[in-house]
Amino acid sequence: MPKYICEQVRQRVIEIAEQHSFAAQLKDSGEDQYVKVLMFYSKQLNQTVYIRKDRAVGSGGIPDYFQVAMHPAFFNKSWVSVSDGIQEHINSQKKKNLHSSSYYQKFPVFSENNEPCGMCFKVTDYNALAKLFQRMATGEVIVSKQPVVFSTQPVIKQVTESDMVITSISNSAINKHKQSISKINVSANSGIPTKGLIIKSPYIEKILAGTKTWEMRSKSTQVRGPIALIKQGSGQVVGVANLIDVKGPLSKQDKLNTIEKHQISAERLESGETDKWNTAWILENAQPLISPVNYQHPNGAVIWVNLDKQAQKKLAIVMQ
Repeated sequence: MPKYICEQVRQRVIEIAEQHSFAAQLKDSGEDQYVKVLMFYSKQLNQTVYIRKDRAVGSGGIPDYFQVAMHPAFFNKSWVSVSDGIQEHINSQKKKNLHSSSYYQKFPVFSENNEPCGMCFKVTDYNALAKLFQRMATGEVIVSKQPVVFSTQPVIKQVTESDMVITSISNSAINKHKQSISKINVSANSGIPTKGLIIKSPYIEKILAGTKTWEMRSKSTQVRGPIALIKQGSGQVVGVANLIDVKGPLSKQDKLNTIEKHQISAERLESGETDKWNTAWILENAQPLISPVNYQHPNGAVIWVNLDKQAQKKLAIVMQ
């Protein structure tokens, strides 16, 4: 029989989320939407976050940590800080940050799971949870006066947030945290992306989640370096990546041997419907943006978009 967090912990988590404009999603009866997860929604960000109620729960309904799940396109590694009590949560079976649950109805479905999947943080206590929600809500950098040491003690024992100092992102903070904020080496690749590649859902979500590194196309491209990733039909840049190489044309057997890279199912490959997509555009270090960037979509653009100057400026800010 699974153990669930006690009502005292549940109420404290809801309070922290609501302080940062994430509203608990409840039934008309006032009960949680789901038995095993707390569901929160931010209207400002248009993002849903789930917190498991059944993870590492000890006696008295006190959890050892919180598992916080979010959409792969919203997840950002720059929010990780071991000293603040926030870690990336790696799935022990898959050896990567991809967690499936039938409760994650707002997240994309991945073929390898046949269930909605999110990316997760492992958060050690209330103090750390408040910091994570702050980062999700505003993008501000939170610096602890004293480092938070990971402990096996129940999270209920640490409820104060008095040791936090919140400061807006500045140039000095960006330089200090640049390596943790993004894997994209912009300066080494001639600056901010000026081109955006249009990619359909759910493939773009798989790229941003790191499970798809080959984008299959019908012809080659000469483009190399940093590119923007555009979700088809959204009018927004939702991520960035490095386009490092092109491989092909590939035979059907080549594609069957590399399913883990392009994520096209064997059934679709065998059916022949994907025969024309025989060239792999190889992507590296795909990263979702903290906030999507709107751009002006030119008429007739179906593969590449030359980003307008305003979009490039916004992208430069978000990528810092």
